[in-house]
Amino acid sequence: MTRSIALTSCIALAACAGVTEPVPVGDGVYLVTAHGVANWSSDPAQKAAALQTAAQFCNAMGKEMQTISSTDSGPGGFATISSAGVQFRCVSQATTGTH
Repeated sequence: MTRSIALTSCIALAACAGVTEPVPVGDGVYLVTAHGVANWSSDPAQKAAALQTAAQFCNAMGKEMQTISSTDSGPGGFATISSAGVQFRCVSQATTGTH
């Protein structure tokens, strides 16, 4: 019984964490945000999740993600919700080669 309650609680808390879909904010710029639950995730983890979502979004279009800016909620205290945001553009993939 106790194990069932603990599992249900973990699933409910995980449902509260998330990463948004990229949202266009103008001039070819997109925004992705990520947030965790209190003391269950760090700001760097949330920033990494947002960056990964942005990169996947651009890669699906055959482009590379170019970060414009990123933010996070910074150090917090007990029961602080970790969050981060990334503004980015999708640009043509750089070609590599010798000249």
